[in-house]
Amino acid sequence: MKAYKVLAGLALVAGSFAAQAAPTVLDTGILQMGVADNGGLGALGVGLSGPTGDAITPGCLCEGWGAAAGGASGYVYGLGGTGVVSALTTTTTASGAGLSAQSVVMLSNGLQVTHKYSYAAGGSLFKIEVVLTNTTAGSLSDVRYARTLDWDVTPGYFGSNYTTVYGGTPAGPGGKVLHTSTNPFAVPDPMVFRAQEANTNVVNSGGDKGGYFVFGFGALNAGESTSFNTFIGASRTVGGLKSALGSVGVEAYSYTTGNSVADGDFAPAYGYGFAGLGLPPSLVPEPGSLALLGIAAIGAGLIGRRRRA
Repeated sequence: MKAYKVLAGLALVAGSFAAQAAPTVLDTGILQMGVADNGGLGALGVGLSGPTGDAITPGCLCEGWGAAAGGASGYVYGLGGTGVVSALTTTTTASGAGLSAQSVVMLSNGLQVTHKYSYAAGGSLFKIEVVLTNTTAGSLSDVRYARTLDWDVTPGYFGSNYTTVYGGTPAGPGGKVLHTSTNPFAVPDPMVFRAQEANTNVVNSGGDKGGYFVFGFGALNAGESTSFNTFIGASRTVGGLKSALGSVGVEAYSYTTGNSVADGDFAPAYGYGFAGLGLPPSLVPEPGSLALLGIAAIGAGLIGRRRRA
């Protein structure tokens, strides 16, 4: 028995330092997110679980990303892939403020797409650094990335959810944002735009909707990379989510709420935002909300310690 305990302890120590290659569930202490090898969400039965449960898995798994170069697209949707040559997720630390994981996907169009996952905004958000790399010997033109996400937020899904989309400027898409829509129900082919509320900033648009964004990065020379950041998370209030997104400097964003009411707006709120798109930050949090995020970070740290204990 004693020998078994020693060996088990050694195994746990080794596991805490060695990266694990497999789909994973990441945990900030406030949110949980399931990441597949190909960077899609919904792995191991978990999409994004927040204050009222999972808001990705209740309906169709209409979530994914895509990348294009020279008009040729590859994409991941509902955990399946098209134009995917290889995909692998490795996790160094799955929980707490030090969480670290990455998904590396090779596409047939010559792009390598890396999603690097970490902790942000006191655990109210996951940060995902997206890196697009040209692995070919020549230049790749018109490099694009798309993200689509259908939220099904409790209470109220499907028909009584409310979606907001901000494309980066008061007039709609700007900077590297080429296109926005509230229609998440199609494969995220960056060469395809969608008609529903296209390129329009919308606030609390009712129905079963979500966010679709397409970004453009121009040409990439051989071996060259470009990157930007995605932040995804949830809060019991719209104000709480917007404060978290504002604290990390997002420039464009979308969120969907349930049909409860809190602080004069619909609630709860699940959403995502983007930074590094050549635009100014769109949400500036109030000092009081920043203090609350700091308290959340302390709380998440205590939860992590208790779990490890």
